[in-house]
Amino acid sequence: MSEKELYNAVVLSESLYFSDIFQKVLAQYNIVQEEHTRLTDYTYKSTFRKGGSILTSYYFANHEVMFVQASELYSLFVIALDSVIEGITGMEIYLEESNQDSSLIRMENRIVNEKGKCETFPYMQLYGQELWHSPAFLLANREGLLQLREAIDVALQNGEYRHVTSSSEGDGYDLLIKRIEEDVEWSRVETPYTGLSNKEEGTIKPSDLFSQYRIILEEE
Repeated sequence: MSEKELYNAVVLSESLYFSDIFQKVLAQYNIVQEEHTRLTDYTYKSTFRKGGSILTSYYFANHEVMFVQASELYSLFVIALDSVIEGITGMEIYLEESNQDSSLIRMENRIVNEKGKCETFPYMQLYGQELWHSPAFLLANREGLLQLREAIDVALQNGEYRHVTSSSEGDGYDLLIKRIEEDVEWSRVETPYTGLSNKEEGTIKPSDLFSQYRIILEEE
């Protein structure tokens, strides 16, 4: 089995994807499109390069959604396209490059399923422990819990996942979930207590434990 790669989805109109503007905004950051292949009537695969860094994307013209590989070039690629994309959707998926047909099906299903979730808005709020032995709280509506369950399943299978949800005032935020392996020293992981004004030096921050999302966390 080949190694799985994380892909994040952005919204990009069909007219812009096939325009010179798309190439020009990338050229400003010295990003060159090396490959552009039509896979189906509405699906396209592209490979981009800057120096030794390579990034692959899959564009679904019928949905106007582009899945972008979370490679070393990801952050710069999204920054370059900031003026033309309509936003980052929160749709993310792990793919195996060796099985392209299966990947296309999974990506399209991800888009369709995500659109089907719009009937009920997901809400979820986390309240961390204030101090030792203090209770923690998770408040969510049914839709929020169902999506969290799905996110946990993805994290169990792939090691980590970013779940996009919303707080009670309607502001969206990311919940990053990490499956911790046995080789991590729990005693060195930063404590979660919100009532502490200072964190101990030399501890491991939660963001340091992520690998697939490391580039995204560094950007944000």
